[in-house]
Amino acid sequence: MNTFLDNVLNTLGRKQLAIVLRSVLDRYPVIIHGDSTEVIDSIAETLVKLVPHRKEVVFGSDFVSYSEHERMMNHERSDYNGERIVYRSPSTSTDLLCSQINDFQGWIMAINQNDIEEVKSNLAKASPIIMRFVEGKLKLESNGTPKTITNTRFEEKLLEKVTSETGVKMERITRILRRAAQGKVSERLEKSLIDLKQEEERVRQSLYREHIQGFVEAAWRVMIILMRLRLLQGVGVKSVISDKMLRQAIDYQGSSIDRLMDFIKAEWGEDFRSSVQDGAGHQFGDRLEGFWSI
Repeated sequence: MNTFLDNVLNTLGRKQLAIVLRSVLDRYPVIIHGDSTEVIDSIAETLVKLVPHRKEVVFGSDFVSYSEHERMMNHERSDYNGERIVYRSPSTSTDLLCSQINDFQGWIMAINQNDIEEVKSNLAKASPIIMRFVEGKLKLESNGTPKTITNTRFEEKLLEKVTSETGVKMERITRILRRAAQGKVSERLEKSLIDLKQEEERVRQSLYREHIQGFVEAAWRVMIILMRLRLLQGVGVKSVISDKMLRQAIDYQGSSIDRLMDFIKAEWGEDFRSSVQDGAGHQFGDRLEGFWSI
């Protein structure tokens, strides 16, 4: 069983791992290829864990055709409350993938080395993230063309928080156990008692899910507000809000409004940029902010 943010994925380094995280969150296609199908399949499974709020659907077992994929995509578009999907294609499904699928948004694909050039050609317009496993290390070959992918402040901060908070929590647990055992049991037993690698993994996964879920829920709250303001626009009411007030309304400090808006567009297909103005001093935003504080 592969572990979350396992050693292979961590060979990317923090900056490139943040780029991969942003890509998966924003549903860019991700391709993993290399000299070991077992390893690239394992990496694909690990990448799915980066988006725990989505439902994993495996191509080649859960569905196998273009028409099934179309039905799932249409259902997503028509239901904002429905569970979002992350599609995973194992290396054994490469041939079927090339013949059946033409929309790769939200896909994580382990690709046989012999087929990689064909897949790259098929996905060229989709700006895929391409990673290669070679000589025991994972390398980022391409990070697509959109400039937004290179802005990873939120993702880097999230990864740092998870690492730091995991360390703090495990240190507290270890300290208590060491104090309880010190001088009372053998050194070997004490070492075994404070060996908490499995427990640390569980803490790490839990903290990561907590931070990701907080980000997703904040984006949802932003979307709900802006959808209502769009209704006002539809009946002729000026309804542009400042990002400052929007940040106060959703009560979330983990990322910028701009990052949340990028995620909303990727997750629910809605672009609300015309409804938000950055900075202070905009008439509508200031007026709403004053009303909010009453």
